[in-house]
Amino acid sequence: MIAGCWIAGPAEAEKLIPLRNGLTLRGIYLEVATLNENAFSLGADGGLQNRPIWMVDDGLRRTYVHRRGMINAEPADVPDLGLRIEFVQPTPDGGDEVGSIGQILGVTPLNEYGRRQITVRGVDGTPTVLHQGLTELTARYAKLEGLKAERSIKLDMRIATESIDTPALMRIFRKRLDQSNPDQRLEMVRFFIESERYGDARRELQAILDQFPGEVELKPQLTALVERQAMQLIEQAQIRRESGQPQLARTILEKFPLDRVGRVTRLRVEDELSKIDQGTTQRNEIIDRLGKLVAGLPAAQSDALKDIVAEIDAKLTVDTLPRLSDFVRAGSNEAVPDHQRVALAVAGWILGNGSGETNLKLAMSLIEVRDLVQQYLAHPDQAARAQILEKLGPLEAARAENIAKLLPLIPPPLASEQAIEIDRNLNRQPDNAPESPTINGHPMPLGAVADDRIEGMFHVGADYIVQLPPEYDPLRPYPCVVALHAAGAPAETQLNWWSGVATEQFLPLGSKDQGNSAEAAQPEPAEPEVAPPPQPKAMRLGQSIRHGFIVVAPRWTRPGQRDYEYTGREHDAILSSVRSAMRRFSIDADRLFIAGHGAGGAAAWDVALSHPDLWAGMISISAEPQKTLTHYDPNAVHVPVYIVMGEKDGRPLKRNGAVYDDYMSYKHDAMVVMYRGRGKEFFYEESDRIFEWMSTPFHQRAKIPQELELVSMRAGDRFFWWLEWDESLPSAIMDPILWDENPRIAHADIKAVIGANNEVRISQGPAKAFTVWLTPQIPQLNFSEPIAIRYGTRRNDFRFDGEFATMLEDVRTRADRTRPFWGKVSVP
Repeated sequence: MIAGCWIAGPAEAEKLIPLRNGLTLRGIYLEVATLNENAFSLGADGGLQNRPIWMVDDGLRRTYVHRRGMINAEPADVPDLGLRIEFVQPTPDGGDEVGSIGQILGVTPLNEYGRRQITVRGVDGTPTVLHQGLTELTARYAKLEGLKAERSIKLDMRIATESIDTPALMRIFRKRLDQSNPDQRLEMVRFFIESERYGDARRELQAILDQFPGEVELKPQLTALVERQAMQLIEQAQIRRESGQPQLARTILEKFPLDRVGRVTRLRVEDELSKIDQGTTQRNEIIDRLGKLVAGLPAAQSDALKDIVAEIDAKLTVDTLPRLSDFVRAGSNEAVPDHQRVALAVAGWILGNGSGETNLKLAMSLIEVRDLVQQYLAHPDQAARAQILEKLGPLEAARAENIAKLLPLIPPPLASEQAIEIDRNLNRQPDNAPESPTINGHPMPLGAVADDRIEGMFHVGADYIVQLPPEYDPLRPYPCVVALHAAGAPAETQLNWWSGVATEQFLPLGSKDQGNSAEAAQPEPAEPEVAPPPQPKAMRLGQSIRHGFIVVAPRWTRPGQRDYEYTGREHDAILSSVRSAMRRFSIDADRLFIAGHGAGGAAAWDVALSHPDLWAGMISISAEPQKTLTHYDPNAVHVPVYIVMGEKDGRPLKRNGAVYDDYMSYKHDAMVVMYRGRGKEFFYEESDRIFEWMSTPFHQRAKIPQELELVSMRAGDRFFWWLEWDESLPSAIMDPILWDENPRIAHADIKAVIGANNEVRISQGPAKAFTVWLTPQIPQLNFSEPIAIRYGTRRNDFRFDGEFATMLEDVRTRADRTRPFWGKVSVP
């Protein structure tokens, strides 16, 4: 029999620590001077006295943040974890301290004694088996220590309790608890409650009541557990609704077990359903009112508006309703003429909220402008694009400010109806050719092929794969993770991590029992004489699916590549995949994150700092920062970073502590997370907090900066927001392949500023000539006045004349419809 005891929480009180990025950390905090454990560096500094860094330890991991740069308020007291269960295991009194854990090759499940075997790759490459035993268990973490063996080791490894499946926990509890003692079994229920595993707690409590019917005082607790589990379902429905999945949210709520919950919970369900219904009701009212107004116009106008009204009817959703807010306000106002109200609806649909356009003729011209813009962005032929520009020129509504407003509201350029029509014509498909495939009724993007096994997964050539969330709508902008696989791993591993492993067996929504039921997983047998229906595709049910993120996984490595090489080829493979995906899928350019594991984590880190103008944030997991990453800290102040590692990944704070210290400043939005006793792993336990981090409103692409103070070391690192150059000076280029052979490793400084009097000044840069890109989104620029561009003694002036060809070509090449540049100037 395995021994153990139930103990109160930790001796030191935990705190809630709010951060400026919107997250709240929980744990015991300690002020430290540095993350750098390199003894030589510490000695050179003469002993560090200042302690600007807070280390927050929650027992599972240690999170490092800069006090001044990241802490938003004083820590608040919080109740400690209620239960801490200690297990007596045959741990060694001595033994070798494990400094590094190699790649994990296999892990056995915890047995009833709380023991397991973990197989890792040894120093010489051969498999090594480590024997571990569970010595401490809380609702947050499990502590696993090395057991006595022929060669004993000392290792304190922490894993998330949520990563231990229910069968393993039940085996352990049943071995250590007297199953004939209801009081002991209630401790198991308490543990499940504190772990927020309310389904497990409910099932165990029901089993206790079945075995001990005299324990009638427990029945109210069973009702309370049903309520808590119900609240989890309501929260899931709310997340789905806010993530653009109202149909799934409705399904959860309509199949809700209302007969098993109290009045307050029933009211919450009704409120959530009401929020979904309100959008549907408002949508139907808008379409009905618009249809009546258009029918009352002269026949010529009514006929001309028939197609746009049908389009609005087909594509108006809760996500696109805000476009018609002007029409909603004035649509029922009889004092406003019918044709003006119709103009508000049409212009709002094309330009978005706040257009205020009441000229119906101009609104109808906007339709033609929008369609020609979509043709321009989709057409592969330069001569055809020139002809489209000629058609746009004379149109009354063809103004740069109108085009800039409509660009974010159109479908992705290669997923529009115009793109499909152009492709049909170029490939000379006959009129009776089969209809093009669709995604939820919308055109399938050109070049994208739906996976035949997994719902929402698409392949775009051999370059990258994509996972879309449920109920995908190309008119809704979605946050996106560009996920880079480890060297030697397939791109599919990233979809599995971010979106979940595809499964064909899952309980239908609304099932009263959310546990693992073999009976529920069995399909009903088909009648012998009837052919079975087509089987549905497997589905991913992970975090990106729940939160409504698109995941793009580029195949960025060459065959046989073993590590990240810091080359322009790798950058091109990643960035070209990103641009391609943005042309095909509705990616919110302001909420574009880059992430990776292992070598992919180093690549994500490097690409983020090399092009900080593209990203809302960077997540690097188990990466090794080298080469340019030891020099690019000045660029990192523009990109929020989230770095995850294992404590036993070769002592990362000794190896790379100086690099991490660079991010511990008041200028950085940075979190460094280190899992206790873990090696080079993928840390799926961190995914929930990572999605919370990405979803905070503070993590969107930074505004265009007025001043640039950046560095560059590579030929391809030559565009930053509004400054670009064609070719770097040879002295500014460090060859990453021959890095150690470079006689002098140094970065090139870039300094430029948008100053007073409509002047842009470039004071330093690694080139002889530059291009400055201009947009009214830079608040310091006045496009109605001349703009002066200065580099040294040379000056070029820019006057905006209303042309929009530059804007359209910029969007076509960069694929960013949110921040188009309106003009450009070359100097000298």
